[in-house]
Amino acid sequence: MSQFHHVLDCADLPAGKSQAVDVAGLSVLVCNVNNEYFAVENRCTHQGAELEGGRIRNGMIACPLHGVLFDVRNGCGKGPLGRVPLRTFAVQVIDGRIEVSHEAAAVPA
Repeated sequence: MSQFHHVLDCADLPAGKSQAVDVAGLSVLVCNVNNEYFAVENRCTHQGAELEGGRIRNGMIACPLHGVLFDVRNGCGKGPLGRVPLRTFAVQVIDGRIEVSHEAAAVPA
């Protein structure tokens, strides 16, 4: 059973925004897509740049370094630079508090 950690309150993360948080020693990016919350490792799989600060549109985040696009809902990348998916983490919202699992979900095929 996954252990969840409180990382943010929903009120602190507006729609279309993201914020890096520490979950069990790992930098995880929590993203708000139309008031649904998703969590991915805060590291682009192309060259290891932090994803925090990347623009989110239609559930896709653009890496600030080279613009590689990743779907924050499942970690899948677009194009040849995004062929290695991001690690994703389970998210739950309880009483307006965003909680993230410390265990990465299975990598999409």
